[in-house]
Amino acid sequence: MNIDVNALIDGRVPLHYAADYGQTAVLNYLLDKGADPNMVDKHGISVLLAAIWEGHTDCVKTLLKNGASKNGKTPDGTPYLEAAEKEEIKELLT
Repeated sequence: MNIDVNALIDGRVPLHYAADYGQTAVLNYLLDKGADPNMVDKHGISVLLAAIWEGHTDCVKTLLKNGASKNGKTPDGTPYLEAAEKEEIKELLT
């Protein structure tokens, strides 16, 4: 069975859902299967931004380790570093 791990589901990729819910093991599985850590959803929200906004530090670490760009911006133009609320996430983004 060939499954597209980058397929959109209601305008988002599976990585977005894993990042939203802090599912680091699922993130790792999808990334191992070729998921793109820099995908954005229909609203322009990247997978990394979803993890940042939800405060899932381990997900942020995993995404950065797998090539997610930390230099992105929110849909309104705020840099990721400024969008982060948790100090440990801010440290990962510097």
